[in-house]
Parts: sequence; C-alpha cells; structure tokens
Amino acid sequence: MREFKTISQEKIRPKNSGPATFWPESSRSRLAYFQWFLTLALGFLLLGAEETRAQAPPKLDPPVKARLGLLPIADTILLRLAQREGYFTARGLEVELIPFQSSMEKDAAVLAGQLSGHFCEISSAMTQRAQGHPYRVIATTSHTDPQRRFFGLVTKPGSPAQTLTDLQGQTLGVARQTIVDFLADIFLDRAGLPRDYLRRRDIRKIPLRLQTLKAGRLETSIFPEPLLSLAELAGGRVLVDDRDLNMPLAVVALRDDLATEPVVRAFRGALSQAVGYANAKPAQVRALSLELGLISPQLAESWLPPTYDPQLIPNRLPDKALFEAYVDWLVRNGVLRRPGSPGTSREAPTYSATIFQEPS
Repeated sequence: MREFKTISQEKIRPKNSGPATFWPESSRSRLAYFQWFLTLALGFLLLGAEETRAQAPPKLDPPVKARLGLLPIADTILLRLAQREGYFTARGLEVELIPFQSSMEKDAAVLAGQLSGHFCEISSAMTQRAQGHPYRVIATTSHTDPQRRFFGLVTKPGSPAQTLTDLQGQTLGVARQTIVDFLADIFLDRAGLPRDYLRRRDIRKIPLRLQTLKAGRLETSIFPEPLLSLAELAGGRVLVDDRDLNMPLAVVALRDDLATEPVVRAFRGALSQAVGYANAKPAQVRALSLELGLISPQLAESWLPPTYDPQLIPNRLPDKALFEAYVDWLVRNGVLRRPGSPGTSREAPTYSATIFQEPS
C-alpha cells in the first residue's frame, strides 16, 4: 500500500522563529490588518444599530397625552406595569393614571370631562356613549380563564349556604349596573333561578362592600380576585365563579379623538409588553401589587398573579354577541332602550360606535 507522508510544520517554519502568530510581522501588514479589523468592527456596530432600530417600537410624534381613571383592584396591574416600566413612554404615550375608590366616582370624573380614558367594564362605555360622552373600547385587560377564576360569588363568614338555592331572599352586595350586577344575572340564570331570587344591595365602593360582607351585614356578594380570595380567607365560601364563561371582563376605553389607529396600536403594544413582563416575573408582579395596595398583606405569600394569554390580551375585544347581551341587560334594567322603541331612557349605541373597529 502506498504511504502518504505529511509535511511537518517544523520544516516550513524558520528555526528560532518562535510560535506561529496571527498578527502580521511587517508594519504595512499590521496597518492593513488594523484597517480590516476596524471595518469589520464598524460593520458589526452598524448592524447592531439597525437591529436595535428594527426592534424599537414605533413612537408617536408628537407624543399623545392621556389621563386614565383606575379602580383599586389587581385587574389594573397591566396598566400600572406599562407605565412603571416605560412601555407607554417608549411608544410616545404620556399616560397619567388616576386612582378612584369606586366606579361611581370614576364615572363621575368621566362625565365631567376630567379623563381621556379609563379602565372599565363594557357597560360603562355603552352607557357613557349613550349619554353623549364618546368613549370607545380599545383593549382588554382581563378575560375569563377555564383554569382560574376572576369573579365569584362568595358568602359571608360562617354562612351555612352550600349552593345558590340556599340563599333565597338573602342580600347580595353589588354595584348596580356594573359587571358584578351583570354576572349576578348570569350566575342565577345558569342555576335556573329567577333574577330576583336575591335581594340586591347597591354598595359601590369595593372595600366597603368587602368589609360589610366580612362583618356579616351581607349574606353574599360578588368580587374579583384577589378580593374573592380575601373573603374566602375570612371564612366565606365561594359558591359559583366565572371559569366556564368565555368573555372579556375588564377593558380600556378612550375618547374618540384619541381612539385612532396609531394610538390604539401604541397602547396595545405597551400592554402586550406588560403581559410579557407579568408572565415572566410573577413574583415582581405580586410585590408591586402589594406595594400599590391592590392586594392585602394577608395574601402576600399565597396569591399568585394570573398568567395572561397573549392571544386574548390586550387584543380580543368584546364581540357582537356579548355586546348584544349587554344591550339586552341594560334595556331590561331600564338604563337604555332599543333604537326606535318608545321610552324615556337613552337609546342604546351601536356596536361599531362603541367597540374599536380594526381597519379593513
């Protein structure tokens, strides 16, 4: 067999030349190498700058200012994260968050023209538009989840009630004409019970409603999490919740003059970033919720922030079927009337006027 020999590197390297080096020996070669290295480094820097520009969100110019009203509930955490982490600012949104203790106080500020948008439920945007205050739903901040409850009906501590049928004629604490009132009807309908099965007591301030329940002066009430867990921790029993529903819950509405495609895109982009942050850092979200007073210190260790579905939040808006269910409910309660029908109540707005429409 023919033998192949390799040439030893020692034979092609001059003796006493030392180890091979990548750095050229002559000054001219060194200069050429330096120029090549500088060109390569500059190329990488320019490429990195291009990638940074490509990743940077589009920014509104000039910036858009918005004063948003909030409620003292954990559902508002995405808005607070978007502000705290600079996601709004990065997109040219100068957002000021204004806290209120009840939906009644917040809605009064809306009607007085003090806010350019607010965290709300769908019915608020509908009734405000019917009253001549044009607010349009542009984003969703919470949605029902089959794996986790958001709203539930809970009894007072020590109540013997095991199901809704055990509560006939008892008091139900709600904020009338809000989502908890709407959900009360849904819960009763699903149980096959008439909607007047419980005596509803209107207590608008959420903390006051919770204290009234814990003190035993209400038989039952409906709360969002984590207040629902707090009522349960105090000895209440959750009889029914929203896990088998499929609907947006809390939304954000902006005045028509702000609810333009570029502003909505920027707003949703900031909320999408907040969703990513919340899903990746639940411990930090819990700490911030505690710091802001959105959860009780009693829940500091046990409460887990929700995991948000980026397919639903912030982009899945109420569909026409849910909108019509709200219209039926508001008409039945004498708040609105159908277009063309007689009555003294205000005419219900249209879906397209109330819910932001994606450009075709």
